[in-house]
Amino acid sequence: MRDKIITGFAAFFSMASYLTTPVLAGADDPIKVVVSLNDQSLRVYRGSEHIASSNISSGKKGHATPTGIFSILQKNRHHRSNIYSGAPMPFMQRLTWSGIALHASKSVPRRPASHGCVRLPHNFANKLFRMATNGMHVIIEDDPLAPQKVSHEALFQPQKTWSANKEYDPWVNAHIEMSNVGYIETDHRYPARIFITRRTHKEDLIAAQELLNKLGYDPGVVDGIMGPATWAAVSAYREANGLEGNGTVDNELLTHIYTKLGKTRPANGRMLVRKHHKTVFETEVHIDQAERPLGSHLLTVENYNADAGKTEWNNVTLLDRVQTKIHLNSGEQVSDETSRFDAMSALSRIQMSKHDRHQIERLLSPKSSITISDNGMSIETGAKGTDFIVLSDPKPGLAQIASENNGNSG
Repeated sequence: MRDKIITGFAAFFSMASYLTTPVLAGADDPIKVVVSLNDQSLRVYRGSEHIASSNISSGKKGHATPTGIFSILQKNRHHRSNIYSGAPMPFMQRLTWSGIALHASKSVPRRPASHGCVRLPHNFANKLFRMATNGMHVIIEDDPLAPQKVSHEALFQPQKTWSANKEYDPWVNAHIEMSNVGYIETDHRYPARIFITRRTHKEDLIAAQELLNKLGYDPGVVDGIMGPATWAAVSAYREANGLEGNGTVDNELLTHIYTKLGKTRPANGRMLVRKHHKTVFETEVHIDQAERPLGSHLLTVENYNADAGKTEWNNVTLLDRVQTKIHLNSGEQVSDETSRFDAMSALSRIQMSKHDRHQIERLLSPKSSITISDNGMSIETGAKGTDFIVLSDPKPGLAQIASENNGNSG
């Protein structure tokens, strides 16, 4: 029977591009795609097991394919480009609303040749299209690592949830109801997308603008941008409270404003959860040793077992750099070293409340994932319609491309 299954897999993945022998993995383990720009190749994994490979063509000079962590946002079997004269892009699987996608092409010379998309041989694109679902993760990097199984006490585990049942005595139901007060409703129809990142300078600036308003200083539009009105409001506040400096928003100013209003300054990290492209939970986390980068990591559930209350995890760590200009980090400058940082070390430095951990574990389901990044929300992560997208070493001008293309593909 096992030989028949393996033969079936091999037939399914037979293609003009090269193929490695598939390995059986858990039926519910998520499929992910890892694209190597240096090798001009693509590998498909189920869980941490490599099941298929193909050659690709990525973006040519002037149209570089962005690197980072993406997921499938939209699928269209008969898509045509809205940018390049209606060029056919069959079996299109969209990665960004700014125009990056996986798709079939007649020209896949295994060298950079596209306008930013990842071109695939037609037969392979067809089969990958049939395998993949919306939300499937895609990692793009110059020289990516393969997923590796990992274990750490901080990794979430499924939590059994209970609800009132007519077979229970009334006092049992009452106890269950009380024990669940304050917990969000569980919904396991969609995988949980968990995002852990730092609180950014822009978020602190927005908070400063809101607090200055409450104190009677007009910073103008609350938008996280240091415009003339905000500069003037900050300068006036500093002068009135004997603080040195001009209109700069720094740690000293923020601490002073929060203290003046009797408020606690937010933690230096954030954790958000999306299901089906919608944020369902958000909270603060504390990052120990804030001056050290966390790195960029994608951790994915593997061998999920709700009955046993256990799941395994695998991880891919990306080469990345910290955008130091977006962080304050309580006065400590974050190293902007470009490196692959250890995911287990990062997990050890992320602290959260027991209540928040239970919230996340109630939301955990097959194919769930954790994305960790130092750089806050990327420009490709919209308020809705996306999972959490991480751009590693973001390319200049990508924000302009995102706004101009407005959902087209090239």
